[in-house]
Amino acid sequence: MIDRLLQEMAQMGGLDWYQKASLLGQCKQRGGDTSRWLVPKLSELGFGKGRKGTRLRLLDVGALSSSNYIKERQWIDVVPIDLNPQEPGIHKQDLLDIDPTILSSEALSADRANTSVESGDSEDEDDGISQLFAQPFDVVCLSLVINFIGDPVRRGDMLKQAGRLLGAGGLLFVVLPLPCITNSRYFDDERLLAIAQHMGFKQLHAHHTAKLAYYLYRLESAGLLAETQSELRFKKQLLHPEAGRNNFSIAV
Repeated sequence: MIDRLLQEMAQMGGLDWYQKASLLGQCKQRGGDTSRWLVPKLSELGFGKGRKGTRLRLLDVGALSSSNYIKERQWIDVVPIDLNPQEPGIHKQDLLDIDPTILSSEALSADRANTSVESGDSEDEDDGISQLFAQPFDVVCLSLVINFIGDPVRRGDMLKQAGRLLGAGGLLFVVLPLPCITNSRYFDDERLLAIAQHMGFKQLHAHHTAKLAYYLYRLESAGLLAETQSELRFKKQLLHPEAGRNNFSIAV
């Protein structure tokens, strides 16, 4: 049953499939939420509760629970967003609707301390929502969300938008259903790596489990993210013609 759902999620878009992907990723019976894989990697990179200075700003896109990273709130300042929040404390926000130009607004940055979601208090989503994005993020998490969008170009837009919201040296965490990588006609590990490198990311970790594929990247150059492309560099291209594969792809 789970295998069939993952296969379908890899081929189809839409909010219903996104929610199914999120639930599968969050369910403890299936390995726990994907943040449990990310946290040790952040510690290996020198972050953690022993780190001095400001907390790590983390944008959790498609958050199903406001309690994600609850054990790490001492050193991680989480901003959870979702198209259809499942509980209080998650902000109703489309990643692609965030305006990256507000990152330089000093006026909004001054209000950052008043907009922390650490306490998980329910608040009016229209009251100060822009302040949440007033400063660059140290980490952007796209865990089981890219595959929810049916358009390959829009999937690429999500990756680019995540990069625009990161500060220098920021980290991008991507999780996909494994069939998107291992059973697609148009996509695989090498294709994802090439796209990431084209955007200015360096791959730090890549890991497959029986159901999911995990990736962690560091932004090393944001120049290409600021450019306006007239043509796609990575179009939908047949890579694996074998029968029985799905049609998942990302175009940039």
